[in-house]
Amino acid sequence: MTAVLVLPSSDDPVVAAAVEAVGGPPGRHARIGDRRFWTPMRVLIALTLLTSLLGFAQKAPCRDGSTWVHEHQYTRACYSDVVALYSAEGLSSGQLPYYEHPVEYPVVIGGVMELSSLMTRAVTAALPSHGSEVNARGRHFYDITWLLVTICALVVTVTTARLAGRRVWDAALFALSPALLLHATTNWDLIAMALAGLGLLAWARRRPAAAGVLLGLATATKLYPVLFLLPLLFLCLRAAKLRAWGVAAAMTVLVAVGVSAPVYLTAPSFADVNGAQTKVLDAPLSRIGTDGLFKALAPHQRVNGVEATNAVYRFFELNQTRGADWDSLYLQAQHLRTDHGSLKGVRNAIAGFVTDGTSPPTKLNLLVAVLVLLVMAGIAVLTFIAPRRPRVPQLLFLTVTGFLLVNKVDSPQYVLWLVPLAVLAHPRWRPFLAWQAAEAVLLLSRFYFFVSNDKPGQGIDIGWFFAAVLLRDLLLVGFAAYVVRDILRPDDDVVRRDGVDDPAGGVLDGAPDRRAVALA
Repeated sequence: MTAVLVLPSSDDPVVAAAVEAVGGPPGRHARIGDRRFWTPMRVLIALTLLTSLLGFAQKAPCRDGSTWVHEHQYTRACYSDVVALYSAEGLSSGQLPYYEHPVEYPVVIGGVMELSSLMTRAVTAALPSHGSEVNARGRHFYDITWLLVTICALVVTVTTARLAGRRVWDAALFALSPALLLHATTNWDLIAMALAGLGLLAWARRRPAAAGVLLGLATATKLYPVLFLLPLLFLCLRAAKLRAWGVAAAMTVLVAVGVSAPVYLTAPSFADVNGAQTKVLDAPLSRIGTDGLFKALAPHQRVNGVEATNAVYRFFELNQTRGADWDSLYLQAQHLRTDHGSLKGVRNAIAGFVTDGTSPPTKLNLLVAVLVLLVMAGIAVLTFIAPRRPRVPQLLFLTVTGFLLVNKVDSPQYVLWLVPLAVLAHPRWRPFLAWQAAEAVLLLSRFYFFVSNDKPGQGIDIGWFFAAVLLRDLLLVGFAAYVVRDILRPDDDVVRRDGVDDPAGGVLDGAPDRRAVALA
């Protein structure tokens, strides 16, 4: 088994040049991983742990939320939602997510937050506290969350390696990625990624029902895995494998709804009253008898002059009402507005096209919806015009990339979604590292712009931040262009050079290609 693995030192010029510094690549008769402790998978696990530990050290200055003064979290580049939301979501005061305080995430993340909070209280009670107990609980909450997401990072590494077929070592791109180092604990995204990776592995092993269950759980953690269903549909249409897709899609929807619905039905509605989230309406199940089915199930209701929102629906409401995020191109378009210059008419027209004076931003939401549909249509066209059916990871990467580029929200940690898909779609170190370097520059630019935003005269100007966004987007589009090239010219696809079809394809791997048959 290990004898047929593709070695990056003989496959990728960047790795080949790097290993020259340590004696050069292994010879033809070298035994690698055969009956030795350091098998490829164990090396990949060790690399992931190393990156995770470095990430912990990088974020360590922010573990104690009490130090977040004088832009500490930005100048040290160690900001983490885990620390910020421990108090903001009521966890520090022992409030139960959704039932005693609304949470801005889908229900699986809310459950993980509560689990970490319970473990935090147990650890805090067992260990001596040095200084404030509140600060100690915050540190323990971060440490426990780091441990959980590190386990998830290991799952992502292993599933990526398994999905890579003979190219197991390609998973080192994820294990050593700057994105993993910088963003493992920026948020809880690695939980969804681990579930999505397991779902894709189940699909690769021709178990569509299990794949649907896992993708459903991933969707109930972060919504992005539901996007996988569209490219899988296009591929299954081309391969006449719709039954497998139908099973996976049905299970994805059933599990995502089945996990979320019980919490929705039993969680109360909250409203912002004097700056605090306050319970103003009982759970839908308790109101069906008095309010009727449709009114009780409505996510929004007006109560005593305030707008009440079901605690679970708050996630969807925030996505509807929020404006263009910092890293989005729409924000740059909005900043084109000016009173000076010969192009002010054009600039103001562009800015007005993406700027709303209302909440939710109706024009912006409509534009995003249209562009997302166009991206999906482009993915469909690419699928059917390709001379050979694209590989699953190629279309998944292009789908998520297109979605992020046209979406109004592109939070820094979302880059993690792309990394394992990029590794499987186009496993080449040079373009990957260039893109990842741009992501690191963008993160630092973001933080130092925030310093300037809070304290004018310090940090960097918004123009430098916008330039970093454009650089990152340009390199990401460049990476995507390589993937498109590989789809249109399959002979350039390094994964298929050895005669394999689609190691992650499952029922698609080796299946008849209807377009190819029709052209024969």
